[in-house]
Amino acid sequence: MVMHEPLLSATILGVLLGILLGSLIRLARPSRQAIDLIGFPGEIMLRLLKMLVLPLVAGSMIAGVCSLRGSTSSMAKVARWTLMYYAATTLIAVVLGIVLVNVLNPGRGSPLNGDGVSDCAVDQAAAPSAADIPAAVQRTPLEALLDVARNMFPDNVAAAAVNMNILGVITFSLFFGLCLSTVGDAAEPMIKLVDVFNVVISKMVTAVLWTSPLGIASLIAASICRACNLASTLAALGLWVVTVLLGLLLQGGLLLPAALWACTRQSPWATIKGFSQAIVLGFGTSSSSAALPVSMQCAEQLGCDDSIIKFVLPLGSTVNMNGTALYEATTVIFIAQAHNVQLGLAEMTVVACTATLAAVGAAAIPSAGLVTMLMVMQAVSLDQFASDLAVILAIDWLLDRCRTAVNVLGDAFGVVVIDSLCKQDDSRTQHSQASSIPLARNVSGVTQLEMC
Repeated sequence: MVMHEPLLSATILGVLLGILLGSLIRLARPSRQAIDLIGFPGEIMLRLLKMLVLPLVAGSMIAGVCSLRGSTSSMAKVARWTLMYYAATTLIAVVLGIVLVNVLNPGRGSPLNGDGVSDCAVDQAAAPSAADIPAAVQRTPLEALLDVARNMFPDNVAAAAVNMNILGVITFSLFFGLCLSTVGDAAEPMIKLVDVFNVVISKMVTAVLWTSPLGIASLIAASICRACNLASTLAALGLWVVTVLLGLLLQGGLLLPAALWACTRQSPWATIKGFSQAIVLGFGTSSSSAALPVSMQCAEQLGCDDSIIKFVLPLGSTVNMNGTALYEATTVIFIAQAHNVQLGLAEMTVVACTATLAAVGAAAIPSAGLVTMLMVMQAVSLDQFASDLAVILAIDWLLDRCRTAVNVLGDAFGVVVIDSLCKQDDSRTQHSQASSIPLARNVSGVTQLEMC
């Protein structure tokens, strides 16, 4: 497959080249300015992709809703399956993370302030203590829930776009598309304009993607050069890293494929191969949003319905964060274990709920990785150990890429599952309607159709 897809081949080569170059350049102990220059091509590529996210999300959501305008039941069905899938997979990921971290107990005997970790090359100011965090982000779980709801319903859609409040843009786009679909024939020119707009954005995305091999190599090389002393960091965090990676592997390699097979009886490997380019891009950029355009193209190539693609994937890139939810729940419990803080069943439940909420709301929060982690820690009174995040962030550049790949994979399985379930439901409906027109014979023996 790779041999027949030059862009995928080049992207994988970019990942390998970035790892090699980063490891070699690191030996020369480059300055901060030199590292910035190494990562600059990747920064530009990432900026180009993120520049296209808002128009892509808005146009796709509007077009997706309008394409379902022939049937209100179809629209409700897609929304119902989508929300059920996202809620179920995120909850499973959180529970899996909590079970693994309690079984493996990675925090035992591994204090986060161990020797060798404090010489981290990462700026320790990147992870301030709870006292340094503005009061605006020191929130209870209820306040966090209310903030997510506020972000979903912005009072100014232009401000939501400027602040990259994707949840608010999605809500406006869904509402706009729903109302546009009820206008009738007068709305056809506007709908055609949206379709043309989406085609143009798709062409722009394709052009930007050809810069991704160089950009990914640049980003990975710069991340490796910025990283701490990897040996000493892994010595202190090794079992925790294994726990997180094992959880991500089980979620992406076992549970999600099992859900796909159970719902569709399709081979999970075919979906993984079909979305391989999007998964590699997600790993290279650490951004589900940056991988969204490629995910949509991959879904089209697999034959998924266009209206379902435009509804499910943009929403999933914002709220379906399986890897992130698992990572945050695992990390918070690991920090508690490292400080001999016992968390009971009630506290574990709070961690599960808050980590799920944090993963859903992360896209609408600046510095999402730090702020959402603090939110979960505060929910179980662990914010006094917020400075430990400086050590966690020493290896986060790698784990962030792994959990982003799982996030993208979750979206990929989701669109295939929902597309299959909707087609199965449509098939049953058509069969039911056909069986409601029985054959009857009249008294003369001539067969005729009689509506029941």
